Amino acid sequence: MTQVLEDARPERSQIVESNDLADGVVLYDSSSEVAHHLNPVATLVWELCDGRTVGDIVRTVADVLEISEGAAESVVHETYGQLSASRLLT
Repeated sequence: MTQVLEDARPERSQIVESNDLADGVVLYDSSSEVAHHLNPVATLVWELCDGRTVGDIVRTVADVLEISEGAAESVVHETYGQLSASRLLT
């Protein structure tokens, strides 16, 4: 993982509404009027985007899901990229 990404501190956008579901969460971006359904793993990453570093998020995902840090890094990077591209993070 590059140091720049590892040190990034993503935060959830304040204009996004979050509604919990049994199988994840639905995020509604009122600025684009688009809803996003996140699976449980993506929901975990979303919830951890509270200003902690991406490196911390990777370690927490590895611990919670009981997977290697390498596998968690892949999950976090993919999810982070999707959330960022959808403008759900600041």
